[in-house]
Amino acid sequence: MIKKIVQRVRFLKKINILQFLHLNYFCKSIIRTDQSKLIPYKNTVIDIAPGARIYIGGGDIEIGCDLLRKSKAETRLRLRERAVWSIYGGCKISYGSTVELLTAAVFDCKSFTMNSNSTVIVAEKIVFGKDVMIGRNVVVYDSDHHQIIDEQGEVANRPVPVVVGDHVWLATNVLVLKGVTIGEGSVVGANSIVNKRVGSHMIFSSEHRSHIKENGGKWDRKSPSVER
Repeated sequence: MIKKIVQRVRFLKKINILQFLHLNYFCKSIIRTDQSKLIPYKNTVIDIAPGARIYIGGGDIEIGCDLLRKSKAETRLRLRERAVWSIYGGCKISYGSTVELLTAAVFDCKSFTMNSNSTVIVAEKIVFGKDVMIGRNVVVYDSDHHQIIDEQGEVANRPVPVVVGDHVWLATNVLVLKGVTIGEGSVVGANSIVNKRVGSHMIFSSEHRSHIKENGGKWDRKSPSVER
């Protein structure tokens, strides 16, 4: 009993309590389909515009977690007008990261983790499957951010949705560009730029791609043990 109380006190010290209460019990822009909650850790900035919605179910959204002691690094979540973030399965977004949905954009997720200083900016639609793992300094875009107008006055570079399948690992410094689909079970190696489709159960890098072995080969979240 005492141990649980101590754990609860430590948890409360890490989060923004007033923001937590407002978001989960008073904010009409957040719709919780069960007991799942949006948990803002300290130094988390959340801006939800009128008409935007966040649908939460199947697990908590933790934003700004793993913050280093005395660190002032901000974690940012911004939804502009009429944007919709739907997540079922929960997620953890580490300190220093940014998730932004532009006007009327859709971010449709199951479950994922995002390491520190990563960025997801949704202009039209981005989809994450379940158990997606995003490393440090990863960037995912579904647009070019600025319009290019052709000779006929038409926009030549409209946003194109991005789809990241189930159990995908995006390693450190990966850049995922608009129109990309990454198949389930795949790994994108560090420092890679992804601007075309990656099939399922692939190991992809900017230099090469190969299949994960058919005999049950797969990646998992366990870090290698360190012998001392």
